[in-house]
Amino acid sequence: MKIVKLMITLEILLGGLIFSTFALSDEVNVSNVDNSAPVTSEASQNPTWSFPSSVALVSDYIWRGQSQTWGNPALQAGIEIDHSSGLYLGLWGSNVSSHWLPNANLETDWSIGYRNTIFKDFKYDIGGVYVFYPDGNFSKVPVFKYAHSRLDTLEIYGSISWQWLSLKAGFNPTQFYGWNPNNSGGPGVGANSPSFPGDLNAGVIHEGNTRWSHYLQADVSYDMSGIFNGFNISGEIGHQYIEDSTGLDWTWYKIGITRSFDYGIAVNAFLTGTSGSSAFNGFPSFDNANDVSNVDKTKLVFGITKSF
Repeated sequence: MKIVKLMITLEILLGGLIFSTFALSDEVNVSNVDNSAPVTSEASQNPTWSFPSSVALVSDYIWRGQSQTWGNPALQAGIEIDHSSGLYLGLWGSNVSSHWLPNANLETDWSIGYRNTIFKDFKYDIGGVYVFYPDGNFSKVPVFKYAHSRLDTLEIYGSISWQWLSLKAGFNPTQFYGWNPNNSGGPGVGANSPSFPGDLNAGVIHEGNTRWSHYLQADVSYDMSGIFNGFNISGEIGHQYIEDSTGLDWTWYKIGITRSFDYGIAVNAFLTGTSGSSAFNGFPSFDNANDVSNVDKTKLVFGITKSF
């Protein structure tokens, strides 16, 4: 199975990185001690705990190429608790639309992970995030009659980065945001099919389960301060696999530019879009079937962020 191979590869690769990091740390502690000089620990130079946080206003909340706010603006905020060892905890939130996410108006992401540096320019990050939508449930959709299925989802992820390039992969041990044959099935499956008018043959297969859906993505981020002070250009491409489905996998991409200012303020703009699936074209709102939208259409998004 594809996801099993992906998990094994991630475990071997990231496990080796962690082992190498601790091994290198031991080598430094033993061989680089200068007995003639006073010992200054890294902990005394850097705080043991830090609490980076931010607040952002964006013209649209885009997640892997798909709008989570039905094309409307979003107010977002997040905070991390970082330990000097590399361990971190995070909480992030944003408004979302019940047109696209059944009976949900708020998304909160609870994360835990470990990140560190190996050699000079290589970094890695492994962790998990629990995406929680208060009251988000397909059974509370007013238009259709779906069975009970919460949107809450667990994702396990790992990434490796080198200077301006980052590679990331993740999978869902839980159902993919509550999708199943009852609410996301193709023709003849479930009580409300077909669920994707953009492609009448798309959907979760009969008796299928979206558990173990997974994704791969690559990011680039280049600081242009040597040429244009305060500017950064970035790009992203990824592919989402929906387990036990047909016609639902999609590829997303985005390219953008950010301008940073004093006092932790930054403004950005990026172009985003998707390819590979037409299932999400003309998607009917869960609140009003006559209200339709292409949730993954190509568009330009703007945002402003204040970091603390």
